[in-house]
Amino acid sequence: MQKQQNYILFIDESGKSKLSDDHDDFLLSGLIIDKDLHSALSSYMISLKEKSSIPTTENIHAFDLFEGEREKMYTVDGGLLKNRDGTRRHRRIPYPRIDTFFKRLTGLIEGADMYCFIYRIDKSWYRERITRIARRRNVSDRLVMDFIKREGLNDFLYEALARKLILEFGHFLETKDAYGEVMAESRRQEDDAVLAAFISASHKSTFAHTPRYQMWAKFCLKRIHSLTFQNKKGLSFGLEVADLFGWAHFNSTYGRSFPIASEAKKRRVESRINRANSLMNSLHKKGGPEEISRTILSTIARDRVSEFTKALVEYRSPSVPSGTPPGNPGRP
Repeated sequence: MQKQQNYILFIDESGKSKLSDDHDDFLLSGLIIDKDLHSALSSYMISLKEKSSIPTTENIHAFDLFEGEREKMYTVDGGLLKNRDGTRRHRRIPYPRIDTFFKRLTGLIEGADMYCFIYRIDKSWYRERITRIARRRNVSDRLVMDFIKREGLNDFLYEALARKLILEFGHFLETKDAYGEVMAESRRQEDDAVLAAFISASHKSTFAHTPRYQMWAKFCLKRIHSLTFQNKKGLSFGLEVADLFGWAHFNSTYGRSFPIASEAKKRRVESRINRANSLMNSLHKKGGPEEISRTILSTIARDRVSEFTKALVEYRSPSVPSGTPPGNPGRP
């Protein structure tokens, strides 16, 4: 009897997903790997880290390692060391060691059978809608944003992009006659966005207006058997590579928030980004990263977009406290 194939979809984010976050740029990366292959690659990744004197106690973070060229420091009992101002303490890693590790890692990725998805979205249109409502109601943006949070809509763009990834995964599994599971990096109290995406992607009724996604939702219900959240100590090759691809594409698309002053370091980092992007594009299932327009978003998450629009329409200014200057009610 032929062995049934099983795949894992890894989900990782780059940028800030919430509407309340200042930055407008956000992307979600997905990586599909055969489950047995992933187990072998995770073991090999530990060996690569050991050879490069990189800690094997948790997943690497692409920004810290390949751009910051540093690692977090821990106490003997495993707690994070902190500076006097409360920030996490790091130590520098010699860049030749990072380059050696990066070369070995990309060689490992290049020879592996995996598939990549990158979806990016610009949050500015949705944030501008909030600002317009605030001005119309003569209140601060923060008051309207707090209302959006209470309505459970602060993270709906993350949920929408996660839906699309999971729907694509269900379609992929159907074409392979395989089964699979979804694994996302845990965001602690914010994991409900992925959970909501997982549930909605398995219900045809969510996509009653789109026959194709109705069929893909049926595939998700039939083929995807579990959702798992994993933190940085899970030592997951898939999450590390999804993070690497997301970091590289985010940097090359949106630029860095903190430009690198050293020209030598800038060349090193750009070389790593270009190499990671080249690998990602060779593995991309859809031919390249996809920009999620408002039209596409309305197709994927019409229900959530409608809830967002309805919430803004129904928003009412809070009662004006006594003593508030005219023309400035409700401002903190």
